[in-house]
Amino acid sequence: MSPRSRALLAAALAALPAAANAEALGRIDAYLEGERRNWHTVTMSQGGDATASASLRRGTRLTELSVHGHPEPAFSTRDVLSLEVRYLGAYAPGALPLSVDVMHMPEGMAGPFWTSRGAANPARVDIVELDVYGSYGRLVATFEAELCFRPIISSATDTGNCRPVTGLIETEIVVE
Repeated sequence: MSPRSRALLAAALAALPAAANAEALGRIDAYLEGERRNWHTVTMSQGGDATASASLRRGTRLTELSVHGHPEPAFSTRDVLSLEVRYLGAYAPGALPLSVDVMHMPEGMAGPFWTSRGAANPARVDIVELDVYGSYGRLVATFEAELCFRPIISSATDTGNCRPVTGLIETEIVVE
C-alpha cells in the first residue's frame, strides 16, 4: 500500500463515527510486555452493512481466521490488536497454520506498529475450540507472539525493539 493510500485509509477510518449500535462478540485477554490488557471483538452496522471484527472465511484452497480487538466494546481505529491466521485448504482440528500474523496498532493506521512479521520467533495460535453453526460460530484460542517495532507499516521490522504478547481469545465469530 502506498503512503498516500495509507494516509487516505487512516483519514477515512478516523472520520467514521463511533457506531452506537455496536455489539460485543467477545474478548481478547492478553499480557502485552507483562501488562494485563483487554480488547473486545465487536459487530456493528455501518452504512447498512453489518461488519464483524472476528470472522472465519472458509475456502477449499485457503481458510482465513481474522480477529481484531478494540479497547472498548465499540469500533475504534486506535489501540487495535489484530490476529490473522491462514490455513492451507479447509481448516481441520489440529491443522498447523500456513501463517500467523499478530499486530498491535496503539495509535491507529498512521503508526507506529508492533508486528510479529519479521520477528525472530514466529507467532503461534492454538485453536482450543472452533465450533461453526452455519454463518456463525465460536472461537476459543491461545496465542503467543513477539511484536517488533515498525514506525510505518512499510518500514523494515526492528528486531532489536520487540515486546512479548500472550493471550486468550474467546469470541463469537461470523463465518463467511
